[in-house]
Amino acid sequence: MSILLIIRLCILILVIVLIDYLYRFSKAIRIERRLARYSVGAIDDDNSLGDIIKSRYNRFIKKSRKKFKGNNVLSNKAEKYNKYIMTGDKAEVIDFIITKLIIGICFVVLVALSGVIKGRIISFISLVISFVIGYYFYDIYLILYNRRRKKKIKNDMLRAVIIMGNAFKAGKSTLQAVELASLELPKPISIEFKKIYQDLSYGISSDVAFSRFARRVNLDEARYISSSLTILNKTGGNIIAVFASIEKTLFEKKKLEEDLKNSTGASNLVVKVLTVIPIFFVMIVYLLSPTYFNPLFETTLGLMLLALILVMFIVYTYLLNKIMKVKV
Repeated sequence: MSILLIIRLCILILVIVLIDYLYRFSKAIRIERRLARYSVGAIDDDNSLGDIIKSRYNRFIKKSRKKFKGNNVLSNKAEKYNKYIMTGDKAEVIDFIITKLIIGICFVVLVALSGVIKGRIISFISLVISFVIGYYFYDIYLILYNRRRKKKIKNDMLRAVIIMGNAFKAGKSTLQAVELASLELPKPISIEFKKIYQDLSYGISSDVAFSRFARRVNLDEARYISSSLTILNKTGGNIIAVFASIEKTLFEKKKLEEDLKNSTGASNLVVKVLTVIPIFFVMIVYLLSPTYFNPLFETTLGLMLLALILVMFIVYTYLLNKIMKVKV
């Protein structure tokens, strides 16, 4: 029996044992939850398999945090992830770098295991490329997450202005209006208003607190609110009338964006079709000839060409969206 076959059998046994363990563990939790209905003490809500894995992962990150904090290069590199830290979150910016390293190592392990299962040796360059892909994969997720988060904040900005305007009409202070907005609004904009509330509680003026908010979310609506409050604090005026004007402006802008979205529906469809066509073409070629793309995955030059193709496709998609996108 060859060594390669023994390694394959060991990997298969480990996978089977892991699947069996996870199945038994999840089954035990389900039974415990059913029995908890008839027991005196109720089971905790965070006792699911996902929550237990998450808590253990957080403990591992917390232990690793002390070792990586001493590295000035990684600490400085982690500062750009400050914007992803939420209010009340126990995470630190260095945790993002640790997570990126873990994902990169996981990619290397998966590529190495796939090579062992297929019976071929993975080159060092392939392992390095897989680590780089895994390392920056988390950044792509964070960019998409931040874009979706900004979109939600933008959609709820008018609602926030309406809530604050009604609070001012009821005779409440700026601090009370911000607190009311943080309680009434959904996430993620409620988290941002909690940060504004904390700034105001520490004695920071309203224009400075809202200018910080505008820098964090990087939206025109937030900058407009910040500029209005800055002018109001310097020149004085009726804050109810100011927020009524802001509400009217944001409402008109939202209405204009909806009209523009309806009128540019055809161009958006063209962008989606042109983006999907290359992927659809690759799928058709793969279905007709499954071995057609094998040289791209089996040689170092093929992997480099594959990485170049992915970069070209990303640039193509970016330029296509830039050309076809219409700004308000």
